[in-house]
Amino acid sequence: MNSKLEFDSEFSNVKYIEKDNIVFLTWKKFCSFDDYRTPTYFALGLLEKYPNSKFVVDARNGFEDDKEDVEWGFSELLPAMSKTDCKYVAFIINEVNEIEEEMDLWTEEFGKYFAVVRTVSYEAAINKMNECLLVNVTYTIKQGKREEFFNKVNEMRIVKDSRKEPGNIKYEYFFQVESEDKLFLMEMWVNDVAQSMHGKTEHYKKLQLLKEEYVTDVNIEKYNISKR
Repeated sequence: MNSKLEFDSEFSNVKYIEKDNIVFLTWKKFCSFDDYRTPTYFALGLLEKYPNSKFVVDARNGFEDDKEDVEWGFSELLPAMSKTDCKYVAFIINEVNEIEEEMDLWTEEFGKYFAVVRTVSYEAAINKMNECLLVNVTYTIKQGKREEFFNKVNEMRIVKDSRKEPGNIKYEYFFQVESEDKLFLMEMWVNDVAQSMHGKTEHYKKLQLLKEEYVTDVNIEKYNISKR
């Protein structure tokens, strides 16, 4: 059955699940070329059609490792998907996985554009995508230097670049009115992996250098919260 909302073949099924705002691609068995590219293009169309939809791929019964298709996916499909509103991708794989190497490759490549998780079921994917990591950071700034520090953080695009990261939900500074030397940063990330990747970015390294110059103390609190 193929329609504007669902694609089905002997190799795959693609559909939009409205209640979860999910584009769900299920691979039924290994395939290549048109049998692989047609359903992925269909999934791309659904991601374009439904704002802020998430992409879930069930790879328990098959996936793609043909060299030409992998190169096509990296050079054409993923850049096109990155232009949609989708920010979250989940792969469903078996706990004992014979395609672990291929999945590692695709996870890394998807991770350049999206927040990526790997789970063992659709329900687990939904649960992970409905949770996020809240990080509350309180800086104690050298006396009289708070505004200067804040201005440099913005001039160096640290805030803007952090917000552009695939796994970021919120990244915002607040001045504490009760203290002239306190600066509060609220971060929200789709998961701890995304927050960990943030720590490897160039703009994060710039922030560390600024902190060495301006900050005397840092207090960090982390909470796992639901987005529902």
